[in-house]
Amino acid sequence: MLKTCSLQRCGCFQPAKLGAPVRPQRAAFRAAAAGKQSANSAGTAAPLQLSRRQALVQLPGSALLASLAALLAAEQLSTAVPPAAAAPGPRQLDQETKAAVAAALNKVVTKPKAPVILRLAYHDAATFSAAAGDGGANASIQFELGRPENTGLKRGWRLIEQVSDELKKTPAAGKLSNADLIALAGAHAVAVCGGPVIDVPVGRVDAAGPDPEYRMVSEKAGVAALVANFAEKGLGVQQLVALSGAHTIGGKGFGDPVTFDNAYYTSLLAKPWLNPNDPMADMIGLPSDHALPDDPECLKLIETYAADQQRFFKDFAAAYQQLTNLGAVWA
Repeated sequence: MLKTCSLQRCGCFQPAKLGAPVRPQRAAFRAAAAGKQSANSAGTAAPLQLSRRQALVQLPGSALLASLAALLAAEQLSTAVPPAAAAPGPRQLDQETKAAVAAALNKVVTKPKAPVILRLAYHDAATFSAAAGDGGANASIQFELGRPENTGLKRGWRLIEQVSDELKKTPAAGKLSNADLIALAGAHAVAVCGGPVIDVPVGRVDAAGPDPEYRMVSEKAGVAALVANFAEKGLGVQQLVALSGAHTIGGKGFGDPVTFDNAYYTSLLAKPWLNPNDPMADMIGLPSDHALPDDPECLKLIETYAADQQRFFKDFAAAYQQLTNLGAVWA
């Protein structure tokens, strides 16, 4: 007959053939057990020098299982794989960093400077090409300031550099790229002029050089060219009309130059540039602005935003988020 331990895997006992010599481990255990029995019968306690495995065998069933589970858990803990790093992608600012950024923007990007910053944000992101898969919100504007379409934006870039300097020695130091600062500053420019508060995630990677040329639509473009240019970026007519509302600030003749409201759309419906009695009529808006109300699809959105400022704010905020995410490479 085979005599086996109920815990064969522990290594203390192995099956023994009849007539086979008793292995040393088993003999030692029997000797220890016999010694324990003799000592007990004599009324004295004899200490046993047992191995950890032999000691485990002496435990009751429930205690044995608990001890084995503890050993297994300790072994797993010692070989645990460290958690993987967070995947690249947009992230939100923590409260401490957000407060530092807000303080810097409030100091540098005041109302009179808001229009150039908002224009800078658009010109940085609008180089994106969906077909080519490059360009976009990457701070490449710093290398493109000499292009004709970017005339006047050196002032805007200097403001971004000032914001960056303000953030040194704050909790935000080293946490934001220039592309993030441009997007955040543009959103601040809208809010400081009374427009919607726009949530802007961060984590963009800065470009090492300029984006390709000739991707900005002309200020003299008609509706067809405007729609086609926005389509190349993956944007539609709604985004075109909503983002054009940024012209409500900046002194283009659409209401107060530092108030972000829906005056742009009410002016488009009135078409003041056609007033023959106004010697300054030609100075109101751009040719691309004048073209929008002549298109039925654009006109419908213009009428909606002229009648409902909150709807304009909502659609502008969504379009701005899309714009400042175009082509972004995330750290």
